[in-house]
Amino acid sequence: MHAESLFRSAPGFDAALDVLADEVGAIGFDAVDYGFMPRIRDSDGRWSAPDIVARNLPVEWELGWSRYSRDDPYLRSCYQRNLPLDWDDVKAAGWLSTTQRQAIAYIDALGFGDGVTVPIHLPGGRFAFVSALAKPRQGAWRAHKAEMTERLFFLAHAFHAAVAPHVEPTALKETSISPREREVLRHAANGLSAPETARATHRSVETVRRQRKSAMKKLAARSIAQAVARASATGLLEDRSR
Repeated sequence: MHAESLFRSAPGFDAALDVLADEVGAIGFDAVDYGFMPRIRDSDGRWSAPDIVARNLPVEWELGWSRYSRDDPYLRSCYQRNLPLDWDDVKAAGWLSTTQRQAIAYIDALGFGDGVTVPIHLPGGRFAFVSALAKPRQGAWRAHKAEMTERLFFLAHAFHAAVAPHVEPTALKETSISPREREVLRHAANGLSAPETARATHRSVETVRRQRKSAMKKLAARSIAQAVARASATGLLEDRSR
């Protein structure tokens, strides 16, 4: 059974998180955490502190982390991006504050010096993320970095889609995309560009691009890859003609 199906069939949030931990373990990581925020900033303008749940981190890791939760440099770097963030791209950054450097040192001291965070931007300013952590300084996932980060991207979005009713009951309700929008997303999932999809569907390139943009808007996606991931995770790409 595919991970996406396992997430959806899990009896509850904790069971789905267990599945996610198993899946990230299979691609070379040692721990995983998931966080959700109704908004990135609080009403007073401060950065929000996300609610985080984890698997395979030390039992009391949150006690020391609470002082850094609003200044998480990895999370801060994800607010303006859609693709997975390699932690190594942040560790040497010149903009890090003293508190952010301490946050990195705290995670390193837990024994997890390597990792990737997948940002998940949601309608209404909501935000979620999945971080996969590795114990070695250079985790085993790096041997196949492109493939593993792509897999983690899909796992993160599929997991959130499955657990959304538990963490944000009013969000991610069933999205209605048209049959033609579904068709162009299927072609995108198979690697076809807009011109290639136009030839395959006997439509103009402009029509295909318009249908792609419409589907992206309905799925609150900032890229066609993100739209495909969300549509796949929620079963919107399944053949409904059968």
